Amino acid sequence: MQETLFPLVLQKITISKAMKKNSFVWRYGAFFLSTLIALSLFSSCSDKDADLVKPKTITDVILQNNDFTIFREIVASSKMSDALRTENLTLFAPNDAAFRRSGITSASVITSLPGDSAQSFILYHLHKGRVEYSALKAGNLEALNGQNLVLSKRDSTIVVNKADIILKDVNADNGIIHVIDRVLTAK
Repeated sequence: MQETLFPLVLQKITISKAMKKNSFVWRYGAFFLSTLIALSLFSSCSDKDADLVKPKTITDVILQNNDFTIFREIVASSKMSDALRTENLTLFAPNDAAFRRSGITSASVITSLPGDSAQSFILYHLHKGRVEYSALKAGNLEALNGQNLVLSKRDSTIVVNKADIILKDVNADNGIIHVIDRVLTAK
């Protein structure tokens, strides 16, 4: 009887060792797989600077758009770039065609004026606070230089001091831009 019992015990011991070995392999494999999944989740959730869309300020929009080369030069020469990066503002921005339509072919026409005239020129095109096109109503709107802008409505177009808004609601991180078809003047 002992002879028949020995092979059965040996067989049970061999099977038991094999099960322990397989159990170790499965546990090690499961640990490795879960670690790999966790690492891939953490690395895929991290932000990379190249992947982020950075918000553009009013200055950034003006600097990056080639339709505003004259206005860009005036902003740069009057050292107003930083001012257009901060507060929440509405800019009535004349594009290059608007300057030409107003008889201004170069930024030097504005920048060569005495004193703070270039800065006052820019401030006259700005209003403190974000005002979307749909919220613009006929009446007065105070510019940052303290003067009033006169808003009126012609057909379905809002007019600012006789300048039509030709492109509305250009969003910026610190405000909104409405492109106008002529330079704003107090006349």
